[in-house]
Amino acid sequence: MAANYYDSALLGFQGRIRKGLAANEVREKDTMVLQYALDNTQFFESVMNVNEIKKSVQRPVYGYQFNRITTANGSGMVTQPTGTMGTSVQVPLTFVSFTQTFQTFNVTGLDNVFQFGEIFDNQASQAMRQLRTGIREWLTNNLYVNRTTVLPYGVSSIANATFDSASATYLVNGQNPYSKMTSVMRQASYGASSYDALFDPTLYPQFDLSAAQGTMNATNLQYQFAKTPTMPAVGGYFDNIWEDLNLANDQGYNNGYALVMPKNAFAFVPWMPANYYAPGFSKSFDQYVGGYGTIGDDKYDGMNYQIFGWNNQSDTSGASNGYAQSQTQNWQIGFTAAFVTSQLSNSGESPIYGFAVQP
Repeated sequence: MAANYYDSALLGFQGRIRKGLAANEVREKDTMVLQYALDNTQFFESVMNVNEIKKSVQRPVYGYQFNRITTANGSGMVTQPTGTMGTSVQVPLTFVSFTQTFQTFNVTGLDNVFQFGEIFDNQASQAMRQLRTGIREWLTNNLYVNRTTVLPYGVSSIANATFDSASATYLVNGQNPYSKMTSVMRQASYGASSYDALFDPTLYPQFDLSAAQGTMNATNLQYQFAKTPTMPAVGGYFDNIWEDLNLANDQGYNNGYALVMPKNAFAFVPWMPANYYAPGFSKSFDQYVGGYGTIGDDKYDGMNYQIFGWNNQSDTSGASNGYAQSQTQNWQIGFTAAFVTSQLSNSGESPIYGFAVQP
């Protein structure tokens, strides 16, 4: 493969391969976790966009919430009751950036099957694909490493599962394991919520098989996935189950692994510096001084990247498909976000539960 799109230069009759046929070359390992995270972008009350409060990379951002109050019940009314004040907690947001760079020559499209706009779109699209791949892996890893490492507050034992504190994983028997997973979540006091789950590629086909065992089968296993509220709560059941191709536990559980969590178990907080979108900053992408802007993802609505581009004069005549008076445009796109799990005052406790199926 030659550089600067030489292989597609107009040296002989050539045609563009249909996008559908060429799509296999730019396929990506797609999982639901990114869309799931984009649905969990709300972090502050009444503030839809963290950009409203954080303009600079230097400014830290904190959230605050009330801690759980746990006091013993009394047995009667008294003359002069006294009590204790509640507490709150500060939750810092730690932002992580993902970036990709690429180049375009503004004269490449003059004698090429592909026009300059098509070349830029291809470069940007492929950069976005690689960013999405990295972001998905980061999200899945965050969910995994932030799973609960202790029993729920005030609970000394859990029925239908064995908690392995060394691996921070609930071990469930392979007979009707999904029903046992939801039982554990209800025992942890999450019965008021329905649950979302990520299954690894080993467990998901087992789920598919069990979900297909309905009323016409000798054994009906579909009850494990019925969206029937547990009374008096309104949840207690699986709402969404997705296969996550990046979920790989490091504890040697080979019969299937799952992450199960109630709604609002984490927040995904995208952000970008103000110079990329605010008025008054350079938009001169085709000049040496460079320009700042934003560009929308070509797959997910509402997902936007920061983009910076600058132009310099260059001699590409010695390179394939080059010119003595060429111009090289350098581009960088990036995505910045913070991942925050629900804050629980019990040290080590998280609403994200890891499950391993045992033989």
